[in-house]
Amino acid sequence: MATEDCYPVDLKRIDAATIQIEWSDEQSQALTAAQLRNGCPCATCREKRSAPPPDPLQLQVITAEEAKPLTIDGMRPVGRYAYQVTFSDGHDTGIFTFEFLRSLGE
Repeated sequence: MATEDCYPVDLKRIDAATIQIEWSDEQSQALTAAQLRNGCPCATCREKRSAPPPDPLQLQVITAEEAKPLTIDGMRPVGRYAYQVTFSDGHDTGIFTFEFLRSLGE
């Protein structure tokens, strides 16, 4: 079965930072909050990933939310092709297509 033909048949929360997806081709995949957040496909995250690295001598200021361990606070379906993920740092603009989710674990 081609990746684009696969769809989730079950979605479970393993712990606050990990989900498990059972796919229609009987494959199982565990994804962490960090994997999802680092691969977020939204425009803001894509822009940040393509930006030049920050000056290593410059102090990076982070919010209190960013200092906490990253968790997955929620997931909601978007049509029949994706999920919107809400993270503990407040980020929730990424639309994770099934094909993209599947590629994160490969």
